[in-house]
Amino acid sequence: MHLPGKPMLGYWLDPYCLAPRSRRVLAGLLTLIVLLEVVSGRLVAQTPERPNILWITCEDTGPQLGCYNDAYATTPNLDAFAQSALKFTRCWSNAPVCAPARTTLISGLYPTSYGAQHMRSSVRLPQGAQTLPEILSKAGYYCSNNSKEDYNFPKPSRMWNDSSNKAHWKNRQSGQPFFSVFNSTLTHEGQIRKRPYSPKHDPKLAPVPPYQPDDEQVRLDWAQYYDRITEMDAWVGKQLQDLKDAGLEESTIVFFFGDHGCGLPRGKRWLYQSGLHVPMIVHVPKAFAGRFEAIYQPGASSDRLVAFVDLLPTVLDLCQIPLPQGLHGRSFFAPDDLRNHHLFGFRDRMDERIDSSRAIRNDRYLYIRNFMPDRPQGSYLNYMFQTPTTRVWKERFDQGLLNSVQRVFWEPKAIEELYDLQNDPHQIANLATEPTLASLRQELADSLQSKMIELGDTGSLPEDWILNEDLADTELAIRAAWRSGQAQSDPAVLLTMLQSSHVLERYWGAIALRASKAMGAEPRVMDLAQGLLNDPSLVVRAAVAESMARLGPSKQVQDNSMENLVEIFIQEEAPWGARMLALNALCDLGVSSELAASIQEVFDADAKSWNSTLPERYSEYLARLVDRLVETAK
Repeated sequence: MHLPGKPMLGYWLDPYCLAPRSRRVLAGLLTLIVLLEVVSGRLVAQTPERPNILWITCEDTGPQLGCYNDAYATTPNLDAFAQSALKFTRCWSNAPVCAPARTTLISGLYPTSYGAQHMRSSVRLPQGAQTLPEILSKAGYYCSNNSKEDYNFPKPSRMWNDSSNKAHWKNRQSGQPFFSVFNSTLTHEGQIRKRPYSPKHDPKLAPVPPYQPDDEQVRLDWAQYYDRITEMDAWVGKQLQDLKDAGLEESTIVFFFGDHGCGLPRGKRWLYQSGLHVPMIVHVPKAFAGRFEAIYQPGASSDRLVAFVDLLPTVLDLCQIPLPQGLHGRSFFAPDDLRNHHLFGFRDRMDERIDSSRAIRNDRYLYIRNFMPDRPQGSYLNYMFQTPTTRVWKERFDQGLLNSVQRVFWEPKAIEELYDLQNDPHQIANLATEPTLASLRQELADSLQSKMIELGDTGSLPEDWILNEDLADTELAIRAAWRSGQAQSDPAVLLTMLQSSHVLERYWGAIALRASKAMGAEPRVMDLAQGLLNDPSLVVRAAVAESMARLGPSKQVQDNSMENLVEIFIQEEAPWGARMLALNALCDLGVSSELAASIQEVFDADAKSWNSTLPERYSEYLARLVDRLVETAK
């Protein structure tokens, strides 16, 4: 192929030095070369050196597809697509909810490493970090997004060429390679709970998981979810047909995936397979598959451990673009000696509810560490309780009508969870206390803690520290969070933490106290905790006050603790995160109608000022908690 700026023939061949006959021969050769270059150029235009990249994504969708062996699903387009693509059977979204999951896949970084893991939040990307469309734009790609973003960082000004409901690869310049994202909201949590609703899938046949009650409303939600998947499948077919009609099938690598698990409770938002396991189907045309033939086989399945953090390096690998330094993931198609041996999952604040858990899995086992085990999985969350399944499930719990498996969702969590994914597809048999698996449990726990320290995981910091970019003591916070599990049953460890000179040690000691009812019988602990009601740190005071409102040795101490929480919330100088901690505590404790009305009056008097220093993404959560406080007032 002729390269621009280079002579087609060497400088040593000067036609003016040749005889006439030789010049005629040379002219013929030059004509032939030009013709060959034209033909070659056409071939190159049809199969460019760098592929187009198309992401077809959907919301709140696990592997409930026919091609993933789900007999209840009706997905003809995706089933056909999978027959010519590679289907990954062990893909995690890293986070089980949209904003942190999307933040992960577009950055190639774990959001926990810089504080972007909360649902929702807005923190700066690390210095020098680039998003995938920024990298591809610099390589000459046209980058479009249609249209959801929902990143937990302020969007760079030149991130996309177009990000709107009209964005399309068709709008690029002629011959320009593209990276385009099309996202469907058809399967979103808010779309699968419509009432009244006439399902197309038979609710009687719906695969209700064993951890949910077998109820008519639950079955209707599941049937509606599968109906929406069928609608989404038709939309996917349209995206693929558009590509084919444009003659771009053989020059475009196509990814299909969901952004996290199903939007029904204990799916989305939780660190089980139901929340993290997503379909991931990748089609690589023949022109680009040669480098990956040891891994990529059309129509096959791969049991490699892959995750959203790997998507950015995977795309750059496919496009043969050098990887930036500092990425946390690796290509789906990395050689065997570089492939993942573990996947990492994370869960912190979900909308208005504060929590913190981490997960790690290997080929067979899933280990979860819950750092706030006193918070039930089913803690009231406004958006989740709009789903009929959630309300029915909670009503059955309150009425004592659930079995032992179904009750777990509404009870305090275990500190550690361990599941055999091979024999327990729904993760309902916690093996963390199984003696024969003790060494495996410890191995996974050690790997998880090491991963958190390696990343500088910010989930153990109070959120105000993240908002202030005060991340210097992250490792200390991680170690304190892990030690708090031991402190819940060991008075000596708890006393050491509560007496520490470091606020983060005291903070996690206070959370351990909050999670351990047994410590209410320890006089030394109670005496020390009462003193911490005057701690200079509002987050320590909030955690201790909630504990003492429950465990305090006298009604006066309990009442003083409640007043402490109210004071933290209404203080003018109190930061947002401390107020969130105080309101979470008050909602869980319950307050009188009079106190709830007073709190609402104070809040409503100047509601805008409560969030004035924060991005809009934070604005709803205090209001939701105040509403809940009033709704549940005694």
